[in-house]
Amino acid sequence: MLLVVAKVFAQNKELSIEDAVLKGRTTLAPERLPQLQWIPQSNSFSYVGKKNGLEILLVANTSNLKRDTILTIEELSKSYFNITADNKKIERFPTLTWESSGNFRYVYNNAVYNFDVSNKQSSILVKAPKNAEDLDYDAKTKRLVYTVNNNLFYADINSTKLNNSKSLDQDFISAKENAITQDGSYEVLNGKAVHRNEFGINKGTFFSPTGNKLAYYKMNQVMVADYTINHNESDENTRKVATAEKIKYPMAGTANHLVKLYLYDFAKKVSLEVKTENNVDQYLTNIAWSPDEEYIYIAIVNRNQWEMKLNMYDGKTGVFIRTIFKEQNEKYVEPEKPMYFINNNPKTFLWLSERDGYNHLYYYNRNGEMMKQLTHGNTPITDYLGTDQKGNIAYYMAFSENGLDKHLYSVEIKTGKTTQITRFPGQHSVLLSDMGKYVIDNFTNTEIPRRINLIDVKGVEYGSILNSSNPIESYKHCDIKLFSIPSRDNTVKLNCRTILPADFDSTKKYPVLVYVYGGPHAQMITNSWLGGADLWLYYMAQKGYVIFTMDNRGSLNRGFEFESATYRKLGTVEMDDQLAGVDYLIKQKYVDQTRIGVYGWSFGGFMTTSLMTRSPGVYKVGVAGGPVIDWRLYEIMYTERYMDTPKENENGYKIADLTNYVKDLKGKLLLIHGTSDNVVLWQHTLTYLQKCVEEGVLVDYFVYPGHEHNVLGKDRVHLMKKITQYFKENL
Repeated sequence: MLLVVAKVFAQNKELSIEDAVLKGRTTLAPERLPQLQWIPQSNSFSYVGKKNGLEILLVANTSNLKRDTILTIEELSKSYFNITADNKKIERFPTLTWESSGNFRYVYNNAVYNFDVSNKQSSILVKAPKNAEDLDYDAKTKRLVYTVNNNLFYADINSTKLNNSKSLDQDFISAKENAITQDGSYEVLNGKAVHRNEFGINKGTFFSPTGNKLAYYKMNQVMVADYTINHNESDENTRKVATAEKIKYPMAGTANHLVKLYLYDFAKKVSLEVKTENNVDQYLTNIAWSPDEEYIYIAIVNRNQWEMKLNMYDGKTGVFIRTIFKEQNEKYVEPEKPMYFINNNPKTFLWLSERDGYNHLYYYNRNGEMMKQLTHGNTPITDYLGTDQKGNIAYYMAFSENGLDKHLYSVEIKTGKTTQITRFPGQHSVLLSDMGKYVIDNFTNTEIPRRINLIDVKGVEYGSILNSSNPIESYKHCDIKLFSIPSRDNTVKLNCRTILPADFDSTKKYPVLVYVYGGPHAQMITNSWLGGADLWLYYMAQKGYVIFTMDNRGSLNRGFEFESATYRKLGTVEMDDQLAGVDYLIKQKYVDQTRIGVYGWSFGGFMTTSLMTRSPGVYKVGVAGGPVIDWRLYEIMYTERYMDTPKENENGYKIADLTNYVKDLKGKLLLIHGTSDNVVLWQHTLTYLQKCVEEGVLVDYFVYPGHEHNVLGKDRVHLMKKITQYFKENL
């Protein structure tokens, strides 16, 4: 009896906002195995666990999955103390990268260390200055490149004295001797990610296969307009005058920055420019070296983004050799992955493209001849994982046709025969072993918080590595349902998710909170734990709200036609689809159609403001965080891909400009913005407020001083309390 009472009592627990915000990715998230990875050239893997509250490093073999502790965090910290003057204890394992079964490297305080497992000793490999950024390490040469004040430098075995001195900062040759560039400034950036991280770009340096050469970006922003961000950072004892920070922000239709690619030869200490075409108003994306280092490849996208040229350049001189092939689309092309050379056949490569409507693999030789399209169907590929050791079979991840599940597949390069390896419904992520036989399969669905299994490349299961328990089992339960509804024009199915209130009673009427994003490169609905929802949404369901979310057209992983349906008319097709969701909701007897609210951030903030003013009266309450208000004020690369320039698409920009609908607002609207937002500039909501004043329209407004595009850290609790309170008071 006591056990039953205890269980009933436990299931009556309710989340707090602090629980939902601060623990949603830690203690109230499904258990995981941090830094899970294969050890090269072995059938063993490692991960970071805990013992008595302290981190430990464990290793297991596929033969029996027995886990052995090979290192404690205290032992790693001690080995670090022995070679440095730093007396700060290492409390968590830095990111580890195995180089062999006997040693791994780790980066800590801008230095790269080697750790010998047998004697449990750390040794310094190479170090960058404390103010260095953009660290990129090459294991073959033990060379590190980094940036300082927008210049590019390197450090290697010759610039670091490997002795037992603990004052390592004095063991370095003058940085000037290892300077790759010297023209870095506010307006000229070397070795940095470019094009505002669009086109899959996330770094600015690219080592050649041997590590003896380096390709790097140089971005000139002198022609880009300045934007000023004011910082009002002070404490109660010190009141400082606000400081102004200038950033370069290229808005749609304005002058773009100029990007070039350079090649640096470490032996010759010489840089040379890659001779890209004369049209400088273009995007240099997806850099790749050939395996023999003879060539370097760039996927060049024109400013209008309707054409991509995969170009080959000489790896020694940077001279243009040929265009391997072109891709064109009347809407846009968007390469996000470099070419993938095939093991044991370096003159052939695989290319990912949406040219047939879904992201698929194409097999080419380096002369530009397409041997075949390797994969087919309505299952878009998200990740290419590599080939087997012989280069006969390629492995990749792809979504199911309905866009809910993601699985591991293999394809035989010679025959094109495709096999689905993972079978269990849900979202899978995998790690392939170097030896090519085993796969660590990490998956989740709405019923399984997380399960990690050892399987082989045929899909045969060998054992369980982790079976996570339900982290919110002791809290009030809310039913989660995934389903699809037709669009209003009945041309597509739209995936939806509802979270019903705890102790749901179908005879009662409930308020509805619609959580929306709706923009490109995002997907809210997946067959995963909580259906892909944030724990705060689950908290709101416990408080008595029906939670509804839809992936409208324009969302990710449903194919190019679905994703590009919003081309030149952002906020229109998406809004129509969201209203189809409202049509569904008001047909449910348990929904109070007079109490429907909507909340979203960023593109979701744009959608929220659109729905509140372009379909007035449908939603009673809206909360829009960091919203785009006028696409003319947003960045070139993203905006012009989906909207063209303001000159080319004047009417499309006018329709999407939300200041035109201020006077139509019905209901309560709260706008929220971070004052240091460098993505969706603060100017967006300030412009909206100015229009509200002119029109005599009352809205609510809240800012978070010093925060950028989202409110993170401890202040996020305040943010979610503010949003919760707003819906409680008005919905």
